Amino acid sequence: MKRKASTTAIMYAVLIFFLLIWLFPIVTAISKSLQFGGLKSYESVITNENVHYFQVVFNSLFISIVTAVIVVFITSLAGFAFSKMQFAGRNVIYVLMLACMAVPIASVTMPLFFTIKVFGLTNTYLGMIIPLVAFNALQMLLLWRNYFDGIPNEIIEAARVDGCSTWRIYLRILMPISTPMIATTGVLTFVYSWNEYLIPLLLIRDESKYTVTLASTYFMETRSQTPEMVAQEYAALILMTIPSVIVYLISQKWLQSGITAGAVKS
Repeated sequence: MKRKASTTAIMYAVLIFFLLIWLFPIVTAISKSLQFGGLKSYESVITNENVHYFQVVFNSLFISIVTAVIVVFITSLAGFAFSKMQFAGRNVIYVLMLACMAVPIASVTMPLFFTIKVFGLTNTYLGMIIPLVAFNALQMLLLWRNYFDGIPNEIIEAARVDGCSTWRIYLRILMPISTPMIATTGVLTFVYSWNEYLIPLLLIRDESKYTVTLASTYFMETRSQTPEMVAQEYAALILMTIPSVIVYLISQKWLQSGITAGAVKS
């Protein structure tokens, strides 16, 4: 009993320690944002003439939502194919695709920029969405294949016996039972896209297309470090983060169950 109690105490101590590490910067940011002028710091950010808060939030919402929808669709299809279909080179192709996850984004920034520029997609939503889909898809494919691997093949075989086509099996059988994984891959892609900084920095020059990450750096780079300006910098960071936090909190239940299902094979 004493050993069990000691183990539990250590576990809680470790959890509290990491919780404090995570909460400290958040509490600091909130306190700093209210230190001079109170809520006026937030009002100054929202009404800023150079960075239009609601336009910036719309840009990030649109890009993140469209990216998430595309990634969920193509990776669920690919996961289904790699898990339940037989074709030549299946495992080799899958391993090669996962190997691409080891390539850092920074190493392909120049080819990415020139490719997007050649197609005339700089300063456009599409120019942002294409690389975000590419960089997020591989991670989500891993989750989808593991998830489908946990679904008994007998279900697929029974559906084929009943005359279901491959497309019908995907739409009418697998997708309705994949709600946790849809939520998981959708939310993860949304959050990754929302927080992406390097790709917007490379491809966006038009201030009307700024994302929240670019808008946040505006407040940090173009202002003198008076106490009032520092408070507005922290207020900007908090305001730009709120939408993604809300999405995460709403979907936390499905996110947790989806990650568990996608990480463990039955």
